[in-house]
Amino acid sequence: MDIGHIAGLFGAGNIISSAKLKSGHINRSFLLDCSGGRYILQSLNRDIFKNPEIIAENTELILNAFSEKPDCGVQIPVFLEHNGSMYIEENGEIWRMYSYIEPTGEYSAYMHGFAVGRFLKVLNSGNIKLKVPMKLHEFDLPLPMRNIHGDTKADNVIFGEPPAVIDLDTASRGCAFVDFGDMLRSVTSDVFDMQKISAAVIGFAEGVGGLLTDDEINHLYDGTLLIINELMERYSGGNKNFPNKSPEQCLERQRQLAKQIGDFRAHEDEISAIIRTIFGKGSK
Repeated sequence: MDIGHIAGLFGAGNIISSAKLKSGHINRSFLLDCSGGRYILQSLNRDIFKNPEIIAENTELILNAFSEKPDCGVQIPVFLEHNGSMYIEENGEIWRMYSYIEPTGEYSAYMHGFAVGRFLKVLNSGNIKLKVPMKLHEFDLPLPMRNIHGDTKADNVIFGEPPAVIDLDTASRGCAFVDFGDMLRSVTSDVFDMQKISAAVIGFAEGVGGLLTDDEINHLYDGTLLIINELMERYSGGNKNFPNKSPEQCLERQRQLAKQIGDFRAHEDEISAIIRTIFGKGSK
């Protein structure tokens, strides 16, 4: 694999330095310092992302939505193109490249929630309808289907002014609680902290504005449990789903997620009350 050749196809110029990033469980990512700037080069996991053309179409729709709201308070990466396409297939791999966004702030549960909520707000304020690039987050609930990010962990938010939401390959159609629940799961992944939960819900509510219906608000807590349980089931498949982790690491992650579900259930009344109070409508 010659990443210099691939970067050149995207018009990034010569590579000055490169580093493989350890974050991310599915795709391989490289931070490149090139003569044309700093970029992230990613190889998409073909076992999971079987339809790169749908990912490219969705990305184009997302870019257009954000271009119409430049002062929305959240940014997304700028993608490079090769012959009019945001991805290339080289040596059996799917590659894409986008501008590197430098973090300029510390992690904030409030800003994490705000970025996720505002991303939802922007994507669902117009008439766009994302396609479904893969089967993920399938829940049978009578709730509105919206354009969602699909993977709103902290690693996919760059904290700065404004914050940035990255890794758009999981963007799809789904329930809003998917993005809320995965965000809240990530907020509590290290320490279960009710203050952080409250801050994240405040940020999310401010970001999403009046987008959600009462039914959606009433399912935010339940959706969080569904999302954590879904991730735990994915880890039960071992490193087939997470090639960067060993079977032992996958088993340990299952244990962590099981504890997290227990924490959420133990604090159901408190968390549900926080959601109701902050959104100011709906009842459990």
